[in-house]
Amino acid sequence: MSYATANERYFASLVNQARRADGLAPLTMEKRLNDSSEAHSRWMLNADVFSHTGQGGSSARQRIEAAGFDLAGSWTTAENIAYVSVQGDGDLRDEIRQLHQNLMNSPGHYANIMSDAAFVGIGLEVGFMTLGGRDYKVLMATQNFADTDGQVRVDKGGFLRVAEPRPNTAMQTRAAWEEDFDGRVFTTATAGTARGDDYRLIARNDKVFALGGDDWVAAGAGNDSLNGGAGNDHLLGGLGADKLIGGDGYDTLQGGIGHDFLSGENGNDMLLGAGGNDRIWGGAANDRLFGGGDHDAMNGGAGNDRVMGESGNDTLAGGDGNDMLNGGAGRDLLNGGAGADSFVFQTGGGADTIQGYQHGIDRLLIDADRLEASPAVFMRDHMAKTAAGVVVDLGGGDRILVAGQKLTVEGVADDIFGF
Repeated sequence: MSYATANERYFASLVNQARRADGLAPLTMEKRLNDSSEAHSRWMLNADVFSHTGQGGSSARQRIEAAGFDLAGSWTTAENIAYVSVQGDGDLRDEIRQLHQNLMNSPGHYANIMSDAAFVGIGLEVGFMTLGGRDYKVLMATQNFADTDGQVRVDKGGFLRVAEPRPNTAMQTRAAWEEDFDGRVFTTATAGTARGDDYRLIARNDKVFALGGDDWVAAGAGNDSLNGGAGNDHLLGGLGADKLIGGDGYDTLQGGIGHDFLSGENGNDMLLGAGGNDRIWGGAANDRLFGGGDHDAMNGGAGNDRVMGESGNDTLAGGDGNDMLNGGAGRDLLNGGAGADSFVFQTGGGADTIQGYQHGIDRLLIDADRLEASPAVFMRDHMAKTAAGVVVDLGGGDRILVAGQKLTVEGVADDIFGF
């Protein structure tokens, strides 16, 4: 697996103790080398074979490269393999020390341990081998050593941390907007001016095109259609099934109660669905979308968007750009689309499904309180491969299905970050 287990880390510590005693720098554990080592140890046990020639006639270098380790520029690879009988049902520390001593006593294996490599991966697997017509329980070990001028993915022994993903919810207040008010006040759906106008509509099905200026358009009851036009506008839908179009500028759209349609169009817009089953489209630029209550359909469109489903069973799409998606409470469906997207999961998030996930590009950001200190333990106890994809069970009813038949537990775990 990409993250080494506690036993594999212990084995690496013995290697580095020996190197330090010889005046050499310690080796760094690398995730792709872990993957290649683990896979070869598992294959040898499954095939009942002990050999550097692996599955499909592969060499150690081929397996390291196939696991994704970047052999670029000046590079080297080497491999040690070994096994010992497992004695009793206790921990494996005695067997690991014996493996290490056996390798240190072998000139060829010793040379690999003391080589100029900078990175190591270790795969330990317990299984059975047939020796002399009898099956023996053994601990199989593979050590992959490498150096490269290419990119590496270091195994630091824990999920990496990022800052808590908090979208900016700040919006201009009406009082602040009134300080620069320079237009007219309308109480009916009259055509606006090129300045910042103040629409105070009542309970009718109104249709407003506000034209230029930074307008404030507040609808009353009824199914209203509001278009801000140019300028940084505030459109408030009120009661009813409203249609709000931001137009050009940095707009704030709030649907209110009812099944509303909100479209930011151009500019860095903020769109709030509030109550009802809303359809929310960010449009171009970097938008912030909030579904509110009920079951909303949301799409960030182009740009680097922040899409927050909040409560309800929501459908979230990032569209183009590097987006952040957070379904909130409920059973949500999330699709980041193109770009490097981040999917955020907090306590109480419910059972969500991610579609179109891009391993190695997209990320899962999970509340650190729900993660084990050891990624290997978290993978063992909280992640599983299914026919539909990889399931991450966070406990308490919180569950993530990362859909995709080709995804692996190791790959998805490698994309998890805590906050």
